[in-house]
Amino acid sequence: MTQAEASGDSIIRNLPWLIWVVVIFGSISSAGFGFDQAWWASLMSSPQFAQNFGILDPATHTWALTSQQQSLGTGLGYVGVILGIFCGSPINERLGRKNTLWVQSAIVTIGIVIESTCKTSYTQFIVGKLIVYLGGGIATSVIPAYQGECAPVSLRGLMSGTYNAFLMVGGLGAALTVYLCRHIPNDWAWRVVVVAQIAIPAAGWVSLPFLPESPYWLVSRGRLDEAVVALRRLRGPSFPAEAEVVALQQHLQRQRERLASATWAVCFTDPVNRRRTLICVGAQIFQQAQGISFVANYQAVFLQQIGFKEVLLMSVVVYVIGVVANLISMATTDVLGRRSVLTCSSLMLGACMLVIGGLTAKGAASMSYSMQVAAVVMLMLWFFSFQVTWGPLTWVLTAEVPPSQVREKTVALSGLGAYITGLIIVFVNPYTQAEIGGRVAFIYGALSIASFAFAWFLIPEMKQRTLEQIDEMFRDGIPTRSFKSHVCRSPGEIVVDKESDEFAENA
Repeated sequence: MTQAEASGDSIIRNLPWLIWVVVIFGSISSAGFGFDQAWWASLMSSPQFAQNFGILDPATHTWALTSQQQSLGTGLGYVGVILGIFCGSPINERLGRKNTLWVQSAIVTIGIVIESTCKTSYTQFIVGKLIVYLGGGIATSVIPAYQGECAPVSLRGLMSGTYNAFLMVGGLGAALTVYLCRHIPNDWAWRVVVVAQIAIPAAGWVSLPFLPESPYWLVSRGRLDEAVVALRRLRGPSFPAEAEVVALQQHLQRQRERLASATWAVCFTDPVNRRRTLICVGAQIFQQAQGISFVANYQAVFLQQIGFKEVLLMSVVVYVIGVVANLISMATTDVLGRRSVLTCSSLMLGACMLVIGGLTAKGAASMSYSMQVAAVVMLMLWFFSFQVTWGPLTWVLTAEVPPSQVREKTVALSGLGAYITGLIIVFVNPYTQAEIGGRVAFIYGALSIASFAFAWFLIPEMKQRTLEQIDEMFRDGIPTRSFKSHVCRSPGEIVVDKESDEFAENA
């Protein structure tokens, strides 16, 4: 075992229970976004929902949402996310991470009330959905920053990946609820699902009083005594919190001296920040472009299109796979790292999509049962591979790559890149899929090949590095492929040995 690994194990053993509360409840708000996204994907194929808001097809005598309704219902949700990211960044910066989570929970609750009280107005329904997604955008702007700043180095991959993990947990809860309610003959088949969302902000209300504020944010606001208390709560009573606060203060001061005004423009005009912004935003764009917006929002419609019957049950299976994959990723991210996993998985994801496109290219009429099964298996394999790799690791990058002086803004820009890409996909996909059917998978497969090139040339390896060391390597212009072996001047994480009460540094 290396010194770094031994030190990481020592830190994990000595961490207080509160850090695990932060791991779970610091990301609980993202489950709400996953819940809303998942039930919408399932309910688009629900006959009770379609009868409430859709139109009757005289040829098939079935109710269905039009392509326009699908686009509006999905796309306006993404508009809400984008608005939430813009609103979340200044709230996050001024009020702190914890207060922003309070605001986010209140907004989601308002949206749920509007959705659940809807009778026959599709406009009211999608307005409520937009507000819920507004809360999802605020969560996107705060959770990666909060988890990344609270995490010890040895747990940063795990903690930063919880955003995506809870998206899957929320999605699983929604898909299971839709499946269990599928036989209710009236509009409660979908209304129960909408009302059930309230459990997620309620969990936030219960847990938020126990969560500490981010030490980084407290130091940036000159609240040094509170930062010491927060660090001791997060690392343990024996942790040398005063020394860590002094180091953070000095680090932030150097950042302020280098960039006196932390404006949005600084994310692009400063060459060092521009490189970091490109990595964060680019990773989020390619995460969406490889097909997750298609799979998350339209997989039920896609399965119907190729003649698969049990689409609601398959939605449950998809999210079970997602939860398991994210748990595996959380356990392995800090061991396997980022760069090699992202490059290799891009090729795997591309291969899966190309096979799906080949199997479904001639339409459902020409597909045998074995071809349908093969297409579904490849879709499940794609989803598992994505949720082990690009799904959570993109949020890990969003937590660790942004510079401290514009962290909130870079995180917001990253989320903006993701959801603008997702917005384009969800608006365009229904029409594209209606025209070319399963061949739409060829497009996502090609974009996975482009993602491989992006990861190979731009994403460095940052596992087991402190945020200060990452700052140093970007500031020194270290080439992408040299990050892994580079020896930093900045010290590593402070390790506390409770038995000897001595302090060491993991350089």
